[in-house]
Amino acid sequence: MFVEVVFLKLTISQIARLAGVSKSTVSRALNGSGYVSEVTRRKIQDIIRKYDYVPDSKAVSLSKRRTFTIGLVLPSTSGPFYGEVIRGVEEVLSSRGYFTLLTVLDSGQDEVRARKRYLSAIRERRVDGAIIFDPTIDEETVSKLSRCRMPIIFLLKDFQSLGIDSVVVDNLSGSVSMVNHLVEKHGYRCIAFIRGPEVSDDSEERFQGFVESLKRHGISCDDLPVFVSNFTFEGGRRIYKELRKFLHRLDAVFCANDEMALGIMEEMKNDGYKPGIDVAVVGFDDAFWAGHIEPPLTTVHQPMYEVGKISAERILDRVESPDVFKDPVKITLRTRLVVRKSCGC
Repeated sequence: MFVEVVFLKLTISQIARLAGVSKSTVSRALNGSGYVSEVTRRKIQDIIRKYDYVPDSKAVSLSKRRTFTIGLVLPSTSGPFYGEVIRGVEEVLSSRGYFTLLTVLDSGQDEVRARKRYLSAIRERRVDGAIIFDPTIDEETVSKLSRCRMPIIFLLKDFQSLGIDSVVVDNLSGSVSMVNHLVEKHGYRCIAFIRGPEVSDDSEERFQGFVESLKRHGISCDDLPVFVSNFTFEGGRRIYKELRKFLHRLDAVFCANDEMALGIMEEMKNDGYKPGIDVAVVGFDDAFWAGHIEPPLTTVHQPMYEVGKISAERILDRVESPDVFKDPVKITLRTRLVVRKSCGC
């Protein structure tokens, strides 16, 4: 007669006994380190699920000198795509037993103080690794970070030359694809460009793509209006006061992000213009609301969920297998043109 014993609080030894394997095999399966056959791994996972096994995080942390926490630094949480980054990061970390320690640079405190907080967490090793999206960080600070000997990955900034991983988006080709559409599909030639902050690498790359594509089509940028704003809805509304002087001769307005495009479209409507009919307005980001405004916004899709997901996978690879993942890498994700009605289609 077979009697199944149910333990109130399962231990690794008991899991090993139920699975018919050694404790070290169970440990490797739980930690995702070392070789465990797929059949054995599934058997162990089935036992864990059946008995609702939860590892003692304090004991695991002490034995491995790990916190099972990954730092995530974002410039804000109010933008249209930061939530997608968080979702991608959280999905990976939680599935592998890690927690997220979030630092927001514009959370009401001084940005310098916020940066000191996350740098301190890294130096004091209160996290096992860090995913950093800090648009205004300087190379000297990054060089110091690279000497901390901790897995770090930067989002949307390329520091591979300083020995640090990065996940970036191909802004330039995204901008080129937008201008190609405006010129080749619609025949537009007089196109204004609304840049983001001068310190923004994203803004600079998108502007470079704008200029490069126009040159390929034999269009000079010298006489085209270019404005600098701040990537916000209010920034778009404010810059419209300068832009409106040129509307009578413009075919289109290309905004370096969707929020500025929305602000400009609102002001155009208030001024009696019809976006997409009188003057085309296009953006960059593909914010979650971009297809639900009137007219729906033609834009360039940024894969921000994938940015978060891939960065989390990479940071855990470095944390758990430091001998395998040694050389810094730059991972570039492609953008995608999303055609809606605001361009005149």
